[in-house]
Amino acid sequence: MSKEFSGEKLLIKVIDDLADFLPYLVLVGGWVPYIYARYIWKNVPNMAVTTGDIDFGVGAQDYNGKDTVASCVQRLGYGERHVSMDRSFPFVPIVKDASGDVKAEVEFITDPKVSRKLVNKIVGQEIKINEIQHFSLLLGSVLTAQMDLKSIQIPTESMFTFHKLLTFVDRENKEKLRKDLYYVYYMLRFCPKREQLADDVVALIKKRKEGKQVNENLKEYFSSVDSKGPLFVEQENGPDAYIDNVRQDAFDKFSGIRGRVEE
Repeated sequence: MSKEFSGEKLLIKVIDDLADFLPYLVLVGGWVPYIYARYIWKNVPNMAVTTGDIDFGVGAQDYNGKDTVASCVQRLGYGERHVSMDRSFPFVPIVKDASGDVKAEVEFITDPKVSRKLVNKIVGQEIKINEIQHFSLLLGSVLTAQMDLKSIQIPTESMFTFHKLLTFVDRENKEKLRKDLYYVYYMLRFCPKREQLADDVVALIKKRKEGKQVNENLKEYFSSVDSKGPLFVEQENGPDAYIDNVRQDAFDKFSGIRGRVEE
C-alpha cells in the first residue's frame, strides 16, 4: 500500500496556497506517478519519489482573475531563486516547511506554441516559465484527482507515459533521463489496468504523428536487455523486493510495446 512521502507535505502546502489557480494548472513531472499510486490506484507498493521539484503545466485558458501566482506566492512569503543575479525577475518560487529546512522549487511549464500573454495572466510575468516541445499533449489529456480535499488536474496514465517516451531523449541531464524512464516503468508495472494502459499507449503511438519518434526512441534504448534503457531503469529502481531481475522486466515491458506497434 502506498504510504505518504515526507516531501508530500510541501506539495500539499503548494496546492492549498494555489487553490484559486488549480483549475488552470496541471500537476506534471515526477509527482504524477506518486499521485496515482497514493490517491487513485489501490494496493500498490510505494512510489519512490525521485524529484524535489513541484511542476505545474499552464495552457491557453481564459483567466480573468486579478491575482496571479506570482503575487500570491510573494504575499505568502515564498523564497525566490533569481535566474539572473542582477535582476529581481524572473524568479523561481521556493516553498519551505515551517522549519525552513525542507524546501522545493515550484516550476511552471508551457508549450512554446501557447501565448505567453495568456500564461502571464495566470502565472505572472515575474515567474520564470519553462517551455517544452510537445507539452500541449499533456495539457490536452487530463483527469481530476482528489488530494487533501482539493481537486487537482494530472495527465492521464496513457498520455503521461506516451509523453515521457517521446521526450526523455531530450534531457541534457542524464539523471533526469533515467528518472523519466523509471516513471514510465513504474506506470507500466503497477497500474492496476496495466494491460489497458499498454493498449492505450500502443494506440497513441500508432495514431499520433509523434508516435514515430516514440518508436525510434524505444528502438534506440530497448533493443536488447543489455541496452542503456533497461540498465537505466535498473539503476534508478534499485534493489527490488518483488522482482529478481529488474533489467529483464524493464526490457520486457518496454520492448513489448515496441513489438506490438510493429505488428
